[in-house]
Amino acid sequence: MSPVAEACSSNGSSNAAVRSSSSTLEIPVSSSQVRWVVEVQDDAGARRTALPERPFLVGTSPASDLIVHDPTVSAAHCSLTASGGFVAIADVGSKNGTYVGGARVREAWGQEGTLVVLGRSTLTLISSASSASSTDASETEAPPGAPLAGVAGGSIAMRRLADQVRRLAKHALPVLIAGESGTGKELVARSLHCLGPRRARPFVAINVTALPRELVETELFGHERGAFTGAHARREGAFSEAQGGSLFLDEIGDLPLEAQPKLLRALDGYEVRRVGAAGSGQRADVRVIAATHAQLDQRVTSGQFRRDLFHRLECFVLTVPALRDRRGDIPAIARELLGQLAPDVGSRVLTSSGLARLSAHTWPGNVRELRNVLCRAGDCARSPRIEAADVDRAIRRDSPAVAKCLTPHRARELLRENTGNLSAAARAAGMPRTSFRKLLGA
Repeated sequence: MSPVAEACSSNGSSNAAVRSSSSTLEIPVSSSQVRWVVEVQDDAGARRTALPERPFLVGTSPASDLIVHDPTVSAAHCSLTASGGFVAIADVGSKNGTYVGGARVREAWGQEGTLVVLGRSTLTLISSASSASSTDASETEAPPGAPLAGVAGGSIAMRRLADQVRRLAKHALPVLIAGESGTGKELVARSLHCLGPRRARPFVAINVTALPRELVETELFGHERGAFTGAHARREGAFSEAQGGSLFLDEIGDLPLEAQPKLLRALDGYEVRRVGAAGSGQRADVRVIAATHAQLDQRVTSGQFRRDLFHRLECFVLTVPALRDRRGDIPAIARELLGQLAPDVGSRVLTSSGLARLSAHTWPGNVRELRNVLCRAGDCARSPRIEAADVDRAIRRDSPAVAKCLTPHRARELLRENTGNLSAAARAAGMPRTSFRKLLGA
């Protein structure tokens, strides 16, 4: 196997067979009839176009079949040829190279989900079975609108999510935002608030998991002076603070069972009463936006979550896709994150090889993990350019910048993931135990 083929096949996310100029490329065999669409993300945004069954030239030249708006892409960069169940990818002498699965390639066979990196732009291959009864969604659905302001990434999936957010923002009903940890659910919640009629009122965010179990009701609903030991003064809760605005409850699946009836009462429009208060309480004029990475229906089945509260929350559900399912967004997200990290690691830019390596990773920690990797890569890079080797070291955590990249929120998540074992969580973070403990208290 050639060095290029080895580089690609060693990464499980490549979804492609590749070859160098000295190897022989075996044509895949597929009996299925497939139509292909390519989604391009470049400086002009994201868009989709159908691939004909002929060589399809990609580049910046007006003569290209697909014009890419990116100064780091060559006039004639690569060609794509749809062939049944696969797409032949061929570099046509580009300056910065064509990358598939983290490896620079001359030729490759791509399949469903294969990501091709050109300069600082990406191409994602999307297939749909061709039959008389099925039509590609891109031909039947209206083109999605603009991405959400403040949410990096303009893939078609994220623009469809943006359309849903804009539609639901005008309502006052609860919304449940589902998605893996680190996908940016709070950013979506803030967009729901900022695009709606409550934008001038407070947006209050509460991470349910971070609350001590015995203080959950106090944090949400407040307490009267003397309600319990240590309650030296009356305290307003999150519902009062968010009056007229929006209350974001992150990781709602971790809400203790004893607090769930009170939340259900507040959602049903009844009064919210402070802990220790007598008589009637205050009617809640708050839009509740909840988020979870857990399967709430499974928690209902196991008795950890009330069925009536679940059905009250899941009237409208928004799902934020995992980063591995929208790898074409990685360039835009990475540029945004590098800008945020510049005060800590200096001004940095990704090379095509660095971007390709990022795009080949599976990102179990999603955007939060991407931020940490970029922080470490930027810290260990020997120049303003982040290369593939810098990304590799950062993914392996071979960098003294781990503590700089780890937030208190992520430290608490690591502690939960390691069932409260401080030493194990510190090892997972790549930090000394004492430093990790200090971060928990930040």
